[in-house]
Amino acid sequence: MAPTPKPARGGAQRGPAPPVPHSSRPSDSKTPVQLVTALVTGLFSDPVGTVRALLFDRAYFWLLAAGLLAFQFAIGLVIIWKIPYTKIDWDAYMQQVDGFLAGERDYSKLEGETGPLVYPALHLYIYTALYKVLPAAARERPAQFLFLAVESTTLFLVATIYFLAGRSKHIPQWLLIPLVFSKRSHSIYLLRLFNDPFAMLLFYASVVLFQTGWWKIASLVYSLALGVKMNILLSLPGFLVILFQNRGAFGTIDSAVLIAITQVALPGFYFLDNAADARAYFTSAFDFSREFMYKWTVNWRFVSEETFLSKPFARGLLVAQVATLVAFGWFRWNPVPGGAAAVLKRGLSSVKASFRPAVPLGQLPSSHIPLVLFTSNFIGMTFARSLHYQFHAWYFHQLPLLLYLGGGWGEPVVILGFIALLEKAWLTYPSTSRSSLAMFTIHLIILAGLWFKGPRAPVVAPLAKRK
Repeated sequence: MAPTPKPARGGAQRGPAPPVPHSSRPSDSKTPVQLVTALVTGLFSDPVGTVRALLFDRAYFWLLAAGLLAFQFAIGLVIIWKIPYTKIDWDAYMQQVDGFLAGERDYSKLEGETGPLVYPALHLYIYTALYKVLPAAARERPAQFLFLAVESTTLFLVATIYFLAGRSKHIPQWLLIPLVFSKRSHSIYLLRLFNDPFAMLLFYASVVLFQTGWWKIASLVYSLALGVKMNILLSLPGFLVILFQNRGAFGTIDSAVLIAITQVALPGFYFLDNAADARAYFTSAFDFSREFMYKWTVNWRFVSEETFLSKPFARGLLVAQVATLVAFGWFRWNPVPGGAAAVLKRGLSSVKASFRPAVPLGQLPSSHIPLVLFTSNFIGMTFARSLHYQFHAWYFHQLPLLLYLGGGWGEPVVILGFIALLEKAWLTYPSTSRSSLAMFTIHLIILAGLWFKGPRAPVVAPLAKRK
């Protein structure tokens, strides 16, 4: 009998990864060359079965993923070569960097042609690096190739998330196909040069680290994503849930402190010299009172401008978001016997229990971590005060997985239909009452699907009725 492995002392950064059931492993492991050979020969002998295997058989997951990565990279090169760069925020970013390099340390005074700097410090450092590394005469074109690398790396990380999520129940690789055909996504990554791709790249890297048990490093990378853009906070409720489940109360506090320290350390060297500078930084980088312009909203065009700008409307959206998060947190994000009540009792029953996972290893499916994080983010986007076109990057790569795990109501046609309809809504410029209403309606239907079709706690029969 094999000895039971002992946990590492001092709160190891890496916890045990979920076990891989035998049913999820290919029965006949083959090398990449053998897989390609089998695919080529199969296209002649059994084309239908071969295509089906390429789309659904886990053994072919990375073969299809590699093909899609190459295809997306080729499309990206064509886009950069053929379609003119669109001037939106890049010049403003460079102007903000100019102020920073000139010695300005009052964050509220760093401005560009589109207004003041409203992103955290890591955003500024990333674009400062681009400012220094890229040629001064024409930075945009070489920057596009760098963003192509970001886009390709993002797809690779997302494919890894899908693959790891399918360890206990296979998630088919055909879900990756829609991710290379979005006109809006290619536009955001390659033609607009927004900062959203950097935030999401770090976010997806943190999800992979969570899935593989590197909890502390994952928390650090998650905080770095937050250091680029504040939208990462939308997934924070789900983040806290999975931390408590997998690291216990102490581990959750440990990661929260690490995130807080990172958010102080990032601006610490330049922007926290005194109380006034610190206040200027945090109120600028994390401004929760920002008012959005009606002409740019993608999701609320079907309400009047007066309603859109009103405080009751903003408060109502916040209440709806919090209520939905609480409902999912209590009834859907603890799919184990006893549900949330049992998880809280196990995790808070004693001081010793607070240092252990609140959910025993192996009880949660391998798809649990991305499902909770992505659902938390999706809820935030559904009830967002306003969505702008670049915010499409916040959830685009998550949609196929959310739809497959319940949001598409178990129907492949619905999954593909919702992706297509949302893409059409995001491509409608300027947004219309019809496009924004369609977007909001589909978001609600997806949430309902995640509620009714997603994982839930098993019903435990009373002791008297058990046999």
